[in-house]
Amino acid sequence: MGLAGLIRENRKPILFALSGTIAVVVLVAAALDELIDWQVQVAIRKNAEVRALNWAENFFATTPSSRRMVEKGVATPSELDRLESSFALVDVIRFEMFNREGVRTLLSDKGVLEPSTAVNATAVRVYESGLPLVFVHEKEDHETETSQLETYVEVYLPAVLPSGEAIGAIEVYVDVTKFEDELEEVFQQISGYLILGTLLIGLFPAAAYIRTTRQIMRKDKQLLELTRYDKLTGIYNRDTVSTYLARFFASPEAGGNLGILFVDVDYFKQVNDQYGHAAGDKLLQHIASVLNDCIRTETDLIGRYGGDEFVILMPDVSRGLFRERCSLILEASQAPYRHKDIEFVPSLSVGAYLTNTRDTEKSALHKADLAVYAAKRSGRGQVVEYTPKLEGLFDQESSRQSA
Repeated sequence: MGLAGLIRENRKPILFALSGTIAVVVLVAAALDELIDWQVQVAIRKNAEVRALNWAENFFATTPSSRRMVEKGVATPSELDRLESSFALVDVIRFEMFNREGVRTLLSDKGVLEPSTAVNATAVRVYESGLPLVFVHEKEDHETETSQLETYVEVYLPAVLPSGEAIGAIEVYVDVTKFEDELEEVFQQISGYLILGTLLIGLFPAAAYIRTTRQIMRKDKQLLELTRYDKLTGIYNRDTVSTYLARFFASPEAGGNLGILFVDVDYFKQVNDQYGHAAGDKLLQHIASVLNDCIRTETDLIGRYGGDEFVILMPDVSRGLFRERCSLILEASQAPYRHKDIEFVPSLSVGAYLTNTRDTEKSALHKADLAVYAAKRSGRGQVVEYTPKLEGLFDQESSRQSA
């Protein structure tokens, strides 16, 4: 048999092998496509549920009137504006509130609703079970020229006060269009490698796209976490400090033994004016590091409250330990600080207040603020602990000067 005959004789098995390979590739591609779609759906549902839970937890922890809003549907325009301003952090579009009977009481884009007897069976189910329910929806965005699909997730959550009492249900709508687009873009980029990898080493591509999904979700979680920190110093920002205080004083048994330190960097403006803003930024980073080294890492919280102002919160602290930490902070801050060819000794004015059970968030901050003001008025570079004598003292001084 000649060469031509050998080719004709082996053509069928070769074509069969090629067609079989193509069929396997097509089947793998179809299976991966279905698997990727399923994984995307799981990821966006979980992502939306976490976002909605975070938003609801923050709402109940920082809104004293939350019971009134859920049970009676009564909310002031300023309360609605404050809620809607928090939507952007977690891509919440709108929310609805339901009482224990499943009757809708409040709608974010309409506010207080007329009395109604209509019952939302899903809201009742979530309230009674205490478990969230998640639904994915898609709609066309007709406002754009391309009429793209938008994806949003409807999350029903039990309305639970910080005390643990369930008072109804909340329906939160979360926009996941951007998150879904990011997932699909990544998977489109690696889909060819997934198919080839499936043919070569089987399960490796599955592990790859699951890992990619987790990386994107981890990145998204990290971005949410970054909203809690000050970008310059790396410590907590003012919003995080305010949230902590709101939660602390919202608890019925709270109020006592919370040490509050208002720390103000003395002559900060002069540092900026004389050495430049880069030196000022380095000074703030240095002070943040010094303060962070002086607190109890397991329990205390430190945050940048303003331009050159820091706040330290020390829960469950005795007066003796509180005063000891104040002295430690003042001593540590007086070590010489060098930036490039500049060396100077920082100076801090510290206002200290240890709360009692009669305090509120507003009264506690007011007293710590009076104390730091007294420290600056008394010559700076010192710690002043609040006493009732400070109340009205500066108003009296202003009155004498104006007279």
